[in-house]
Amino acid sequence: MTVKLLILTALITMLSACGSDNTPEQAEVIPLPEPSPTVYTGQFLDSAVMGLNYKTSSQSGQTNVDGEFTFQDNETITFSIGDIELPAVTAKLYLTPLDLFQSNDINQIEVVNLLRLLQSLDNDGDSSNGIEITEAAHQLASALNIDFAADNFDQQVADLISQSGAFNQTLISANMAIAHFQLTLNEINNSELRQCTAEHSMVGYSGFFSTLAHNVSGKATIIDDCTIEVSQFSYDGGGPDVFFYGANDHQYAENDAFAIGPQLNGQPFENSSITIKLPTNKSLDDLNGLSVWCVDFAANFGQMEFTP
Repeated sequence: MTVKLLILTALITMLSACGSDNTPEQAEVIPLPEPSPTVYTGQFLDSAVMGLNYKTSSQSGQTNVDGEFTFQDNETITFSIGDIELPAVTAKLYLTPLDLFQSNDINQIEVVNLLRLLQSLDNDGDSSNGIEITEAAHQLASALNIDFAADNFDQQVADLISQSGAFNQTLISANMAIAHFQLTLNEINNSELRQCTAEHSMVGYSGFFSTLAHNVSGKATIIDDCTIEVSQFSYDGGGPDVFFYGANDHQYAENDAFAIGPQLNGQPFENSSITIKLPTNKSLDDLNGLSVWCVDFAANFGQMEFTP
């Protein structure tokens, strides 16, 4: 009994000693490491624009061949060509000239002029395979400050374009720049994430193309709120820079007209079927007919009107 009592006393003494230096007031607190901030990869798109300078509070560099840049949450990003600084905007996974000018209007003058500048500076002059801004363009744009809304914008960038070494020696037209950018928007907006309803009163309307040039013929039918099927379509492929164009009352040369679907350049069609999608910033209210439209020459190769 005495032995048991002595052992118990010893244990209590040891436990008290072990706890004496670890009171709540004296215990060492080891802070958890701060988590590393997540770095995201975004894309700048007219086509994918390679060679744009970019800068955020934590990241900087040049966009790569896929137009990619890096950023962290809630950062503001600024793109530039030499000393031509584009409007700052909150970084996100996809950015276009529309985002930079906080616009939904593809015809806004600042948006159009930025599109024209980027596409004109493309090294090989073929924006369909991406846009490359060269180091020579950055050097020529040193100390250059331009106003994208100015009436004399063409003159402001004339020397930059002509001396950059790019394929284009003059600024491309607004119509060409818009038509190309519309294709990029179609690719972004007509992804699998887009769901089309069939609620508009024009769903089911159709009509046949009249033949005005290049053997255009065929039928177009509205399938749902954002899809048009062109069937029995024929075209000899002979025109440059040709698209399906949508407009109200056949006003295809006006600013409100817009390209729908892929470029039709150089490819002949014979009794073919093509499915085209409206851009998400357009609806069936924005057209009651289609044209096979040559952007370069503002030429109408054939047109149709949707009727019940």
